[in-house]
Amino acid sequence: MFFAARLAVIFMGCVGASWPIAQAQELDLRSLEEIRSIASAQFEKHHLNSLLLQVRIDGKDVTSLALGEAMTGVPAKIDGRFRNGAVALTYIAALALRLAEEGIVDLDMPISRWLPDLPASGKATIRMLANMTAGYPDHVANDEKFVKPFIADPFRTWTPQDLIAVSLSQARRFAPGENWDYSHSGYVILGQVLEAATGKPMHRLMDEYILTPLKLGGTFGFDNATIPEPAIHAFTAERGVWEDATYWNPSWTLPAGAIQVTTIDDMARSFDTIVGSAGFLSAQSLKQMIEPRLIGFGVPLEGCPTCHSLTKRFNYGLGAMLRGDWVFQTPLFGGYASAVGTLPQERSKIGRITIAVAVTFTRASVEDWSGRAPNLADATVALIAAKLAPEHPVPFL
Repeated sequence: MFFAARLAVIFMGCVGASWPIAQAQELDLRSLEEIRSIASAQFEKHHLNSLLLQVRIDGKDVTSLALGEAMTGVPAKIDGRFRNGAVALTYIAALALRLAEEGIVDLDMPISRWLPDLPASGKATIRMLANMTAGYPDHVANDEKFVKPFIADPFRTWTPQDLIAVSLSQARRFAPGENWDYSHSGYVILGQVLEAATGKPMHRLMDEYILTPLKLGGTFGFDNATIPEPAIHAFTAERGVWEDATYWNPSWTLPAGAIQVTTIDDMARSFDTIVGSAGFLSAQSLKQMIEPRLIGFGVPLEGCPTCHSLTKRFNYGLGAMLRGDWVFQTPLFGGYASAVGTLPQERSKIGRITIAVAVTFTRASVEDWSGRAPNLADATVALIAAKLAPEHPVPFL
């Protein structure tokens, strides 16, 4: 989520490998240089401050590069850290699926078992929270109780209880399971459910089930604004002045314990491993995560800006956006924009593909900072995907 009015080059390095001959023939690749050229052209065209890229084919890093600056006069590095935002939604959904595999939770059991005092908990389920159909209004959409306070003080700490209270203060637009609405609040509640079900804090669950098994040595969970060096700085004018937003407090974004900073390698490799093929998740669990079961579900509702019917172009699995044949996350907030997309192995004749891009802006990157800024990382991923797998286009949002 990116806030604007309503809160809403220097080539620094490339690590590459040769394409396997069979894959190169089937993909009809021009060259790795074409991929890097797309990234460089996007960097120049949109006056970006930094751009990090990694492309993986069948689990192998085939090219990575860093362009631009981490901050004024400091070159961006390929191991530079940035906020991964909604990528952690995929981690949380994967955690829920792993716990279900172990028999610790039932995705279709009412969450009143764990949060009996929460309104509508007798009908809402873990699955509904994970696929955004539980109907808890998004705290990010509340102008008076969240947006204005955030704009006034982006360094404020928001607790999960604060965020859930803002959500519950709004009129419910639909009952659990009756519509679709992107809701940060639903995932904050899901974090509370998983902690109650396991008796463990989310930080520990993330370490045990996600970060350690995936060997994400460059990814760290902080419930505050910490970013270990080397940090990629973020810049924005969404509050009406051009400023460094790197250390704005991200505590409003996700469940406490799942608010993270990462590297482009960790982002690409983890997403590729979770959604690209069975292994980390069982085949049944992976199917639940990435199968487009909600196509045709949902309708627009007055007062609910993100309520709409889900389509082949854009629909939602468990903790992941489904766009055509691709699985995506596209974090965008506080001057950071990133995107990671995977064409899963089962949908590709030439092996799974993962493309991850993270960018930061200059003031010239966005023509009108009073509106919602475009996710220029997402556009870059889509352009590279069109080169690598033209038969599987990524629908532009």
